[in-house]
Amino acid sequence: MVAAGFNLRKIRTSQTFGEKLRRARKRLQVDLIEAELSTKVRAKYIEALEREDFELLPSDIYVRGFLATYSQYLGLDAEKTWEEYQLEKRGRKDLPDETFSTKKIATGKTFIVTPKIATIFFSCLFCAAAAVYVVLQVLSFSSVPKLSIISPANDSVVEVENITISGKTDTGASIKINQESVSVDSSGNFQRDVSLQNGINTIVVSAENKANKIAEETVIVEKKVKTAENKP
Repeated sequence: MVAAGFNLRKIRTSQTFGEKLRRARKRLQVDLIEAELSTKVRAKYIEALEREDFELLPSDIYVRGFLATYSQYLGLDAEKTWEEYQLEKRGRKDLPDETFSTKKIATGKTFIVTPKIATIFFSCLFCAAAAVYVVLQVLSFSSVPKLSIISPANDSVVEVENITISGKTDTGASIKINQESVSVDSSGNFQRDVSLQNGINTIVVSAENKANKIAEETVIVEKKVKTAENKP
């Protein structure tokens, strides 16, 4: 019963930031998925904004863009919504305040890349790359060239007059077979036909680089004389 002379009035409580967003969406009669499809803002971020779960949101740099798009979709003032978001977030004692960047810099928790730092970094990177190049060049000149004989196999036994010696060495190295120079292609491949004598033939292949470092391989090939039984 109401006493005489008094009227009942419904006291309206102010909406929180999240409630304002949620009610605006409900007025449009759309769910979170429909809102995501229309705004391209992930539904999980829309829900986090409406529930004021700020811990689930990315940096404020991205949130501001989300709110601008979502506010326009809901028919709300984007700047006012952003201010309400900031006020609501600042009122939460358990959340870090991203607005005081100078404080973070003073405590050393934020690292800023300045043009000077970038210049120093790339200069050091260039010097390191140059040092590695020099070391590799020195090693290439101080070591003997690689040399491998592809054919024939060592200790081969043949009945032919000539045999082809083929192999591979480092690019830029020179090749000699039994002291005779052999041409080498741009990939380091070489080959040369060698005449065989009856019996044991010793074939010496040497590779020499620009630092006058020499590598040698020896191949033994035996030439058997064709007998009357082996002749066609």
